[in-house]
Amino acid sequence: MFANNTIKVFPLSASGIIRSGVLKMMLLCLLFSTARAQQEPYQTILQRISADLQTFVKDQDLAREVEANLKNLNPDGSWADINYADVQYVPLKRIKDMATAYIRPGNKWYNDATIHASIVKALQNWFDKNPKNKNWWYNDIFYPQAIGQTLILMRNAKVQLPANLEQALIQRMVIRRFRTGDGANTSDEALHCLYRACLTRNKATLDSAAKYLFEPIAIADGKEGVQVDGSYYQHGKQQAIASYGRVFAGNSVNAAFYLRETGYALPKAQLIILVNYLKNTFLRTIRGSFYDFNVRGRGISRKDSLSSGMGGMIEKIKLFDPENARYWEASAQRTSNKKPADYGIVAGHAQFWKSNYTLHVRPAYTFSVQTASDRTLRTERGNNENILGRFLPDGATNIQRSGSEYANLMPVWEWDKIPGTTSRDYPDDEGATIRKDWGVPGTTRFSGGVTDGIYGVSCYDLNYDSVQAKKAWFFFDKEVVCLGAGIKSDSPEPITTTINQAWLRGEIGRSPIAKGEKGFWALHDSIAYIFPEGSHPEISNALQNGSWYRINQFQSKTELKHPVFKIWINHGIKPGHASYQYIVVPGITAAGLKKYDRSMVQILKNTAELQAVKHKGLNMLQAVFYTAGTLTCDGAMLTVDKPCTIYIKNLNTAVPVLYIADPAQENASVQVQFKPAGSSKPKNITCNLPVGAFAGATASFKITE
Repeated sequence: MFANNTIKVFPLSASGIIRSGVLKMMLLCLLFSTARAQQEPYQTILQRISADLQTFVKDQDLAREVEANLKNLNPDGSWADINYADVQYVPLKRIKDMATAYIRPGNKWYNDATIHASIVKALQNWFDKNPKNKNWWYNDIFYPQAIGQTLILMRNAKVQLPANLEQALIQRMVIRRFRTGDGANTSDEALHCLYRACLTRNKATLDSAAKYLFEPIAIADGKEGVQVDGSYYQHGKQQAIASYGRVFAGNSVNAAFYLRETGYALPKAQLIILVNYLKNTFLRTIRGSFYDFNVRGRGISRKDSLSSGMGGMIEKIKLFDPENARYWEASAQRTSNKKPADYGIVAGHAQFWKSNYTLHVRPAYTFSVQTASDRTLRTERGNNENILGRFLPDGATNIQRSGSEYANLMPVWEWDKIPGTTSRDYPDDEGATIRKDWGVPGTTRFSGGVTDGIYGVSCYDLNYDSVQAKKAWFFFDKEVVCLGAGIKSDSPEPITTTINQAWLRGEIGRSPIAKGEKGFWALHDSIAYIFPEGSHPEISNALQNGSWYRINQFQSKTELKHPVFKIWINHGIKPGHASYQYIVVPGITAAGLKKYDRSMVQILKNTAELQAVKHKGLNMLQAVFYTAGTLTCDGAMLTVDKPCTIYIKNLNTAVPVLYIADPAQENASVQVQFKPAGSSKPKNITCNLPVGAFAGATASFKITE
C-alpha cells in the first residue's frame, strides 16, 4: 500500500447498514494509523523491522540453539570457541538469537533473567573488545547491522538494556566513511543508518538513511548498479545479478517495506525500476528454489549459495506492486517449492548486452550462457573465494530442469570442465586457479547476441589461455543448438569442450550406434544431448572428490565425494581447426527421444567465419557472421557487409522480420541483402543499429517488397 492510495467504499446491503458503524471505525483507524506513520515514523518503522526479523523464527529450534550457545559462554561474555582476533558472523548472530528468544512469548527463554544477563554481558564484551576484521565488509556493514538489529529487538523487552550500554553500541554503529554511489554496498550501509535513526529518533539521520537506501534504485550507464539492459554491475563492469544484485534487491525491498505509508515512501519512478529488475531479471534467474550458477559471481564457491532463500521478499513486493500480483504469487509458490519449477513460467529470452549474459527460459527448462568481453570484467576471485573459477565467463552453460542440478556440487567439480566451456584439460587445479583478485578484463570484442524476446542466438569469440574458438548458441523452444568452430591451441594439454557436469541422477542412456558413426545421443536426468554428426563424446559417472575449502578458504576442509554426470568432447592436443556441434533437448524421456523429429533443426554452417541454423518447424533462420559474407539456404540468400548476429522470423512468408545486433558494439549500421526463397530480386536493407548505452542491443526491420 502507498500513502496516497484511495480507499474504496462499497455499497452496503440492508443487513450491512447495521455494521456500518464498525466499518466507519475501521476506516478511521486506518486513516489514523497512516497519518501517525507519516507524522511520527520512528516507532512505526522499528515495529516493522522487529516483526520482519522474527518472520521465520521457529521457537523450539531457536531455544535449543540458544541453550547450546549458553553452555560455551564465558563469565566475561565471550565464547570459548570463538577466535576474536579473526571474528566474523558468529558472536553477534548468537547475541541476536538470544535477544530474539528473550522477547518472544512462545519461546522457552521468554523474559528469562539468565538470558537477559547473558545478552548484557555478551554485548558489553563485544563493545570492550571492539573486534576488527581485515575485510572491511564486516566492520562497516555486518557488525553495525547485527548490533542495530539486536538493539531493535531488545526495545520489545520487558527489561530493557542498560541505557549507557545501548547508547555506546549505537555510537559504535557509526562508520568512518559512508560509501555513496556504491550500489548494494551503499544500501547495506544505509540500512544500518535506518536502524540507528529510529533508535535515536534523529530526523537528519533518517533523512540520510532514506536517501541512500533508495539511491541505488536508478539506472546509470556503465556505473555500478542496474544497467539499461536490466542486468546488474558491481565491482566494476562485472555481471552480479544475484550476488550483489541480490543484496540490492533485498535491501531495496526491505527499505520500501519499512518506509511504506510514511513521508519517506519509495517514489513511483524508482518503484518502476525496482519492479522491472525483480520481475524481468532477478526472479527469472531462479529455477524452482535455485539460482542459475552463472549469476552468483564468486558466491558460487559458498555452501548453499544456489539456494535462493527468497523468504518473505516476494510477500513484501505484493504490497508495492499489486498490478503484478499473479506473477508474484506464482514466483512465491515456485521458490518455496509449494509448486513445481514450471509453475507459472512464461517463455522468454533475454540478451543482456551490457553483461554478456544470455537467459533463455521455458516452462520445461532454463538455459543460460555467460561470456566475457573487453568491455566487462571476468568473474572475480576475492577474499580467497572462487579460487578455481577461472573459466566461468568463457561460455558457461547453466542447464536446469528442477533447479537443483548443480546445487552444492561445486566442491567436487572438475573446474577446467565447467559446463559449456572450451578449455585446456589440466592435470590438476593449478590451471583453473585465478591468480589476481577482483576481476580480470575480458579479451575479446565479439561477444553478444540478438533476440526478439522469445528466441535468439548468442556468440563468443573465445581467445583466452592460449585457446581460440568461435562458440555460438541457437535458442528455440524444445532445443538449444550449440556450435563451435575454429578451435585451436598450441598448449601441451588436450583441449576439451564440456557439455555438462551435474549431479548424477539415475541411469545414463546412450545411443547404440557404434563409435565413429553419425547420430550419437546421450540421455541423463530428462535431458538429451544429440550429436548430429562426427563427434563422439566421453561420458563419466564416477565419484569425484574435493572440499569447499578447495574453492573458498572460508569454508570447510572436510573431504567430500559425490557421483557426477560428466559429458565432454576431447579435441586432442594442439588442434588446428577442430569443431563441435550438439543439440540439448531438456525435458524429454527415452520414449520421447525416439519420437523427436531431428529434421526440424538444420545446421547450415559451422565454420570460423559463419555459424548458422535453420529451424524448419518454427520457420526461422539464425546466423552469426564473424566476417562479412553470404549464407545460402534452400533457395534463400543472406549477405552482410559487417560481422553481426542475425535472426529472421517468419522466414518463408510474405512478411519476414529481421533482427540484428553487433556483438562487438562498434558499428552504427550494417548493410543486409536478403533474397527470399523463390524470389529473383534481393531486398537491400540499411540496418541502423543502436548506439551509446544501447550499442549491442537488438534492432528489428520488416522485410517488405
